Amino acid sequence: MQPMFLNLSNNKNLFIFSLILFSCASVKAPQGGPLDLIPPILESTTPSVLTGLQKNQKIILSFNEFIKEESLKNAIEIFPSVDEKIDYEYQGKNIVITLPSSLDKNKTYVLSLNSNFSDEQNVRLKNNIIIPLSLSNSIDSGKISGKIFGSFKQPSILLWKDKIDKDIMINQKPDYILSSSNSFNFDYLPEGAYSVLAVDLYNRRLPLNENKISFNNQKFIEVGNNSLNINFYFNNISVSDSLNIENDSIKKTASLFGNLKGNFILPIIIELNGKEDSFESELSMNGTFRIDDVESGKYQLLGYFDRNNNKMLDTGSFDNENLSEKFFVYPDSLSLRSNWELEIQDWEIE
Repeated sequence: MQPMFLNLSNNKNLFIFSLILFSCASVKAPQGGPLDLIPPILESTTPSVLTGLQKNQKIILSFNEFIKEESLKNAIEIFPSVDEKIDYEYQGKNIVITLPSSLDKNKTYVLSLNSNFSDEQNVRLKNNIIIPLSLSNSIDSGKISGKIFGSFKQPSILLWKDKIDKDIMINQKPDYILSSSNSFNFDYLPEGAYSVLAVDLYNRRLPLNENKISFNNQKFIEVGNNSLNINFYFNNISVSDSLNIENDSIKKTASLFGNLKGNFILPIIIELNGKEDSFESELSMNGTFRIDDVESGKYQLLGYFDRNNNKMLDTGSFDNENLSEKFFVYPDSLSLRSNWELEIQDWEIE
């Protein structure tokens, strides 16, 4: 899913896109009425076209219902990050934002309302609301999107404009932060080089190297006119080697086998990830693989280039210069049933 965006191309229409975020709210129905499960919806902005703005200008965000005033404290952000505090005024269904005086007229900014934002019934946003704005008459169009795989709870994607080494990244505030579920989408980015990092359960009070992190397999990425797609992986807690599992003749399990197609260099580990368990097997010299003794259920299949031969998808570290090992994911989820064998034919990788 994509983030919720305000489209500036038409003054009369608002087009909303969505990025599913993790949220939790305690909701009680009014006496005699149904549960309120629908988060606030942005209906309009004043001015309707958010280009050619001025520093310290006021912007009115109008919603379809009353907003919980206490939820605003940690819900409103502007990216690229600025040092100034964002001033706002609560007016029931309207929020009045005063633009910081330090905004650069040559940059496109995005005003972000995150999952802390809620209505009076404590129903939080399930979709980040992203509103692009600019002091100039144009909006940047660079885009980075991708997916997150593996074991995670509430990931965030951190983005720095320019080529930032790891030792600098630890101490430098990100230019952009986007909370995510299993996909993410940065829009309205200027062209150029970026450094990027995924963090699960991001705690801004902790140094980055004390958070659970995942690097991309590229040190830097270049954003141009076209959309750029990158993926991240968080390791599962435990992975079982299917070659070493004792076969229980009473227990009914499934098997998966297949072959890869394309140019690849061994060793490659094929990994099958389920909700509770993961299984792995090494790709053979002739490009085939087999995973036995798999519990019935739904799984995600991926493979990775095991460059250090440790049978683990290494996702990088601040302790050394290593980045994430390159991985590839089968496009569909797999349903395995007891006493069945499932074949993956000609799984093509780049």
